[in-house]
Amino acid sequence: MRSSERDTLLFLLAISAGSADGWSYFGMGHAFVANMTGNTVLIGLGLFTKGGDVLHPLLALGCYVAGAAAASFLTRRVRPGATWARAITLALLLEAVIMGCAEAAWIAIHHFGPGVHTETYLAVLLGWVALATGLQSGAMLQLKIPGVVTTYITGTWTTLMNGLVRLKTTEKRDSARKKLEFEERLLMQAGILASYFLAAVLTGWFFRHNPLAVGALSAGSVWVVALYAAFRAGRTTSEA
Repeated sequence: MRSSERDTLLFLLAISAGSADGWSYFGMGHAFVANMTGNTVLIGLGLFTKGGDVLHPLLALGCYVAGAAAASFLTRRVRPGATWARAITLALLLEAVIMGCAEAAWIAIHHFGPGVHTETYLAVLLGWVALATGLQSGAMLQLKIPGVVTTYITGTWTTLMNGLVRLKTTEKRDSARKKLEFEERLLMQAGILASYFLAAVLTGWFFRHNPLAVGALSAGSVWVVALYAAFRAGRTTSEA
Protein backbone atom coordinates (compact mmCIF):
# COMPACT_ATOMS: atom_id res chain seq x y z
CA MET A 1 0.00 0.00 0.00
CA ARG A 2 1.35 3.41 -0.98
CA SER A 3 1.80 6.07 1.70
CA SER A 4 -0.77 8.32 -0.01
CA GLU A 5 -3.38 5.55 0.28
CA ARG A 6 -2.48 5.01 3.91
CA ASP A 7 -2.85 8.73 4.67
CA THR A 8 -6.33 8.81 3.11
CA LEU A 9 -7.37 5.84 5.25
CA LEU A 10 -6.07 7.61 8.34
CA PHE A 11 -8.21 10.65 7.53
CA LEU A 12 -11.26 8.38 7.34
CA LEU A 13 -10.39 6.83 10.69
CA ALA A 14 -10.11 10.30 12.22
CA ILE A 15 -13.59 11.01 10.86
CA SER A 16 -14.84 7.86 12.57
CA ALA A 17 -13.25 8.85 15.89
CA GLY A 18 -14.52 12.43 15.79
CA SER A 19 -18.03 11.29 14.99
CA ALA A 20 -17.93 8.58 17.66
CA ASP A 21 -16.91 11.09 20.34
CA GLY A 22 -19.83 13.36 19.44
CA TRP A 23 -22.19 10.38 19.23
CA SER A 24 -21.23 9.05 22.64
CA TYR A 25 -21.14 12.38 24.46
CA PHE A 26 -24.55 13.63 23.34
CA GLY A 27 -26.28 10.30 22.90
CA MET A 28 -24.90 7.78 25.39
CA GLY A 29 -24.36 9.48 28.73
CA HIS A 30 -21.96 12.42 28.39
CA ALA A 31 -18.77 10.38 28.09
CA PHE A 32 -16.19 10.11 25.32
CA VAL A 33 -15.12 6.98 23.48
CA ALA A 34 -11.90 8.37 21.97
CA ASN A 35 -10.97 11.28 24.24
CA MET A 36 -9.70 9.49 27.34
CA THR A 37 -8.21 12.71 28.71
CA GLY A 38 -11.72 14.09 28.91
CA ASN A 39 -13.03 10.94 30.58
CA THR A 40 -10.28 11.05 33.19
CA VAL A 41 -11.27 14.62 34.06
CA LEU A 42 -14.98 13.70 34.17
CA ILE A 43 -14.25 10.83 36.55
CA GLY A 44 -12.22 13.08 38.84
CA LEU A 45 -14.91 15.77 38.89
CA GLY A 46 -17.68 13.24 39.38
CA LEU A 47 -16.16 11.91 42.59
CA PHE A 48 -16.82 15.12 44.51
CA THR A 49 -19.37 16.98 42.40
CA LYS A 50 -23.00 16.81 43.44
CA GLY A 51 -24.84 14.76 40.84
CA GLY A 52 -21.57 13.98 39.07
CA ASP A 53 -21.55 10.97 36.77
CA VAL A 54 -18.63 8.59 37.30
CA LEU A 55 -20.16 5.45 35.81
CA HIS A 56 -20.32 6.45 32.14
CA PRO A 57 -16.78 7.89 31.75
CA LEU A 58 -15.38 5.01 33.82
CA LEU A 59 -17.18 2.48 31.63
CA ALA A 60 -15.92 4.16 28.47
CA LEU A 61 -12.37 4.27 29.80
CA GLY A 62 -12.38 0.62 30.83
CA CYS A 63 -13.77 -0.58 27.49
CA TYR A 64 -11.38 1.63 25.52
CA VAL A 65 -8.42 0.19 27.42
CA ALA A 66 -9.69 -3.33 26.73
CA GLY A 67 -9.98 -2.54 23.02
CA ALA A 68 -6.49 -1.05 22.87
CA ALA A 69 -5.07 -4.11 24.63
CA ALA A 70 -6.89 -6.45 22.24
CA ALA A 71 -5.55 -4.56 19.21
CA SER A 72 -2.04 -4.62 20.65
CA PHE A 73 -2.30 -8.39 21.01
CA LEU A 74 -3.61 -8.85 17.46
CA THR A 75 -0.84 -6.68 15.99
CA ARG A 76 1.99 -7.85 18.25
CA ARG A 77 3.91 -9.41 15.33
CA VAL A 78 3.74 -6.44 12.97
CA ARG A 79 7.20 -5.67 11.63
CA PRO A 80 8.62 -2.21 12.38
CA GLY A 81 8.31 0.05 9.36
CA ALA A 82 5.38 -1.83 7.81
CA THR A 83 3.14 0.55 5.87
CA TRP A 84 -0.04 -1.41 6.64
CA ALA A 85 0.10 -4.98 7.94
CA ARG A 86 -2.71 -7.54 7.65
CA ALA A 87 -3.05 -7.67 11.42
CA ILE A 88 -3.99 -3.98 11.38
CA THR A 89 -6.69 -4.70 8.81
CA LEU A 90 -7.99 -7.54 10.99
CA ALA A 91 -8.26 -5.24 14.02
CA LEU A 92 -10.12 -2.65 11.92
CA LEU A 93 -12.49 -5.27 10.52
CA LEU A 94 -13.33 -6.23 14.09
CA GLU A 95 -13.88 -2.56 14.90
CA ALA A 96 -16.12 -2.17 11.84
CA VAL A 97 -18.29 -5.12 12.89
CA ILE A 98 -18.70 -3.71 16.40
CA MET A 99 -19.48 -0.21 15.06
CA GLY A 100 -22.02 -1.61 12.61
CA CYS A 101 -23.75 -3.53 15.39
CA ALA A 102 -23.71 -0.43 17.57
CA GLU A 103 -25.46 1.63 14.89
CA ALA A 104 -28.07 -1.11 14.44
CA ALA A 105 -28.64 -1.17 18.21
CA TRP A 106 -28.90 2.64 18.26
CA ILE A 107 -31.62 2.50 15.60
CA ALA A 108 -33.46 -0.25 17.49
CA ILE A 109 -33.37 1.66 20.78
CA HIS A 110 -34.85 4.77 19.16
CA HIS A 111 -37.34 2.80 17.08
CA PHE A 112 -38.96 1.23 20.14
CA GLY A 113 -38.83 4.52 22.03
CA PRO A 114 -37.89 5.32 25.64
CA GLY A 115 -38.38 2.47 28.07
CA VAL A 116 -37.47 1.31 31.54
CA HIS A 117 -34.14 -0.14 30.42
CA THR A 118 -33.18 2.49 27.84
CA GLU A 119 -30.43 3.97 30.01
CA THR A 120 -28.94 0.52 30.54
CA TYR A 121 -28.99 -0.20 26.81
CA LEU A 122 -27.27 3.12 26.07
CA ALA A 123 -24.60 2.38 28.67
CA VAL A 124 -23.90 -0.99 27.06
CA LEU A 125 -23.78 0.75 23.69
CA LEU A 126 -21.29 3.28 25.08
CA GLY A 127 -19.03 0.44 26.18
CA TRP A 128 -19.20 -1.26 22.79
CA VAL A 129 -18.31 1.89 20.88
CA ALA A 130 -15.45 2.65 23.30
CA LEU A 131 -14.17 -0.90 22.81
CA ALA A 132 -14.24 -0.42 19.04
CA THR A 133 -12.42 2.92 19.25
CA GLY A 134 -9.79 1.36 21.50
CA LEU A 135 -9.20 -1.26 18.81
CA GLN A 136 -8.55 1.51 16.31
CA SER A 137 -6.11 3.31 18.61
CA GLY A 138 -4.15 0.16 19.40
CA ALA A 139 -3.93 -0.79 15.74
CA MET A 140 -2.81 2.66 14.58
CA LEU A 141 0.06 2.71 17.05
CA GLN A 142 1.68 -0.07 15.04
CA LEU A 143 2.08 2.26 12.06
CA LYS A 144 4.52 4.27 14.16
CA ILE A 145 3.91 7.56 12.35
CA PRO A 146 5.43 10.30 14.55
CA GLY A 147 2.79 12.63 15.96
CA VAL A 148 -0.17 10.95 14.25
CA VAL A 149 -2.81 8.94 16.08
CA THR A 150 -6.37 9.09 14.75
CA THR A 151 -7.98 9.21 18.19
CA TYR A 152 -5.38 11.03 20.31
CA ILE A 153 -6.18 14.55 19.13
CA THR A 154 -4.47 16.37 22.01
CA GLY A 155 -1.16 14.77 21.03
CA THR A 156 -1.72 15.63 17.38
CA TRP A 157 -2.35 19.28 18.25
CA THR A 158 0.81 19.35 20.39
CA THR A 159 3.07 17.79 17.78
CA LEU A 160 1.60 19.98 15.04
CA MET A 161 2.38 23.17 16.97
CA ASN A 162 5.83 21.88 17.84
CA GLY A 163 6.43 21.02 14.20
CA LEU A 164 5.32 24.43 12.95
CA VAL A 165 7.72 26.15 15.32
CA ARG A 166 10.55 23.83 14.29
CA LEU A 167 9.75 24.44 10.63
CA LYS A 168 10.30 28.16 11.08
CA THR A 169 13.56 27.61 12.93
CA THR A 170 15.00 24.75 10.86
CA GLU A 171 18.70 25.07 10.26
CA LYS A 172 19.83 25.52 6.68
CA ARG A 173 22.00 22.44 6.83
CA ASP A 174 18.91 20.21 6.81
CA SER A 175 18.51 18.51 3.45
CA ALA A 176 15.67 19.48 1.11
CA ARG A 177 14.34 15.92 1.26
CA LYS A 178 14.26 15.92 5.05
CA LYS A 179 12.46 19.24 5.09
CA LEU A 180 9.92 18.01 2.55
CA GLU A 181 9.16 14.90 4.61
CA PHE A 182 8.75 17.10 7.67
CA GLU A 183 6.31 19.39 5.85
CA GLU A 184 4.31 16.42 4.58
CA ARG A 185 3.97 15.10 8.11
CA LEU A 186 2.71 18.49 9.30
CA LEU A 187 0.11 18.53 6.52
CA MET A 188 -0.99 15.06 7.51
CA GLN A 189 -1.38 16.11 11.14
CA ALA A 190 -3.42 19.12 10.08
CA GLY A 191 -5.57 16.85 7.90
CA ILE A 192 -6.21 14.51 10.85
CA LEU A 193 -7.33 17.43 13.01
CA ALA A 194 -9.56 18.85 10.28
CA SER A 195 -11.15 15.44 9.65
CA TYR A 196 -11.87 14.93 13.34
CA PHE A 197 -13.40 18.42 13.70
CA LEU A 198 -15.54 18.24 10.56
CA ALA A 199 -16.82 14.82 11.63
CA ALA A 200 -17.92 16.29 14.95
CA VAL A 201 -19.70 19.11 13.11
CA LEU A 202 -21.47 16.66 10.82
CA THR A 203 -22.45 14.51 13.79
CA GLY A 204 -24.07 17.54 15.41
CA TRP A 205 -26.01 18.08 12.19
CA PHE A 206 -27.20 14.45 12.28
CA PHE A 207 -28.35 14.81 15.88
CA ARG A 208 -30.50 17.75 14.85
CA HIS A 209 -31.88 16.54 11.53
CA ASN A 210 -31.58 12.73 11.42
CA PRO A 211 -30.73 11.20 14.83
CA LEU A 212 -31.13 7.60 13.66
CA ALA A 213 -28.18 8.03 11.26
CA VAL A 214 -25.79 9.47 13.85
CA GLY A 215 -23.71 6.30 14.12
CA ALA A 216 -23.62 5.69 10.38
CA LEU A 217 -20.70 8.08 9.89
CA SER A 218 -18.54 6.34 12.50
CA ALA A 219 -19.41 2.84 11.32
CA GLY A 220 -19.32 3.65 7.61
CA SER A 221 -15.88 5.27 7.74
CA VAL A 222 -14.33 2.26 9.45
CA TRP A 223 -16.02 -0.16 7.06
CA VAL A 224 -14.61 1.71 4.06
CA VAL A 225 -11.10 1.61 5.54
CA ALA A 226 -11.26 -2.06 6.58
CA LEU A 227 -12.71 -3.29 3.29
CA TYR A 228 -10.32 -1.24 1.16
CA ALA A 229 -7.32 -2.45 3.17
CA ALA A 230 -8.52 -6.05 2.87
CA PHE A 231 -9.03 -5.60 -0.89
CA ARG A 232 -5.55 -4.13 -1.34
CA ALA A 233 -4.00 -6.96 0.68
CA GLY A 234 -5.81 -9.56 -1.43
CA ARG A 235 -4.85 -7.86 -4.66
CA THR A 236 -1.19 -7.67 -3.63
CA THR A 237 -1.20 -11.37 -2.78
CA SER A 238 -2.76 -12.35 -6.10
CA GLU A 239 -0.29 -10.21 -8.05
CA ALA A 240 2.60 -11.80 -6.21
